[in-house]
Amino acid sequence: MALKKTTAAQGSKAKPSPAKASTAKASTPKILATTAKAPQGKARQALAAKKAAPRAKAPAKKPAAAKPARRAGASRPEANSMGMKLVLLPAGSFTMGSPLTEKGRGTDEGQQRVTILTPFLISRTVVTKAEWKAVMKTEPWKGQRCVVDGDDAPAVYVDWHDAVAFCRKLTVQERAGGWLDKGEHYRLPTEAEWEYACRAGTKSAWSFGADPRKLSDYAWHYGNTSDRKEAYAHRVGRKKPNPWGLCDMHGNVYEWCSDWYKSTLAGGENPQGPSTGTMKVLRGGGWGYDPARCRSADRNKNDPSFTDFSGGFRIVLAGE
Repeated sequence: MALKKTTAAQGSKAKPSPAKASTAKASTPKILATTAKAPQGKARQALAAKKAAPRAKAPAKKPAAAKPARRAGASRPEANSMGMKLVLLPAGSFTMGSPLTEKGRGTDEGQQRVTILTPFLISRTVVTKAEWKAVMKTEPWKGQRCVVDGDDAPAVYVDWHDAVAFCRKLTVQERAGGWLDKGEHYRLPTEAEWEYACRAGTKSAWSFGADPRKLSDYAWHYGNTSDRKEAYAHRVGRKKPNPWGLCDMHGNVYEWCSDWYKSTLAGGENPQGPSTGTMKVLRGGGWGYDPARCRSADRNKNDPSFTDFSGGFRIVLAGE
C-alpha cells in the first residue's frame, strides 16, 4: 500500500525569495562563488529575513506497510494458504529398497544408498477432494465407482498429468497471494523423497515394524476393507501416523511420484530417476492390496494417463 504523503507543520512561515546577487549567477560553480560581492540594501534585509524564518519540519515517517502473513511460522510452516498441513522433514541419508530377506519383496527393490541433501516440506496426507476442488474446480471422481462421500476423502481418478497440473496451479495461486518466496513451488515428490518420508528413519518392512498384523492400525488395505465391504479409499488421517507424523503412507491410495520407472533404483544424492520412460512410479499400496504391497519399499508403476479408484498423490513444497 502506498504511504499517504504528509504536509509541513501548520503555522510555519513561508520562505521569502532572496533577491539575486548582482554579480553572482545561479549557475556559478562553488569554487568561484567566493568572488561574488556581498548583497547590499534590500538584498541584505531579505537574506536576514530568510535566516530568521523557522524551518518547516520534515514530514514524519510512517512505518512500512506490514506484509501479509506468508505462513504459520517462518522456520516450520504448519499449513499453506488453503490449510493443507505440511510437515518439515530433515535432510539425511537412508538405504532405499529392501533386503533380500524381506518377505514379499519385488525384484525391482535392489537396495541403494541415498542422501537427501536439504530439508523439505511434504503434505501430511494425500490431496483431498476439498483441496482438489478448491484449486482445479473439477470433480473427476464424480459418477465413478468405489468412491466414498466426504470432502476429506482422497482425490482419486487423477492421473499423473492432473497431479502435476494441480501442483503448478497451486503454485501460481500462492505466489499471487504472497505465500511463497522466490523460487518456491509445489511438485510431486521424487521416488527417493517418498520412501525417505515413508520410512521416517526406520529400516523395517513398514514404518511401524515388521509385523503385518499391526498394519490395520496404520493403513487401509485389503484385510480391513474387504471384510467390512468398504471397497473405496477412506477419509484421510483416520489411522496412526508414521514416526514423522505423516498419515496413510501405507495403503489407502497409491501415490504418484515424479520419476519415470526403471527396474533398478537410483542412488546417490537427491536421485531423480531416469530422464525418459513410458511408466511413472506409484508408491504406498492401496485399500485393495495385501500387506506386502503396502511395504515402505514396494514399487508400482503405470501409464501417466492412468486413473482409477485407488490412485492419488501428495505434494512437496520445494525451493529452487
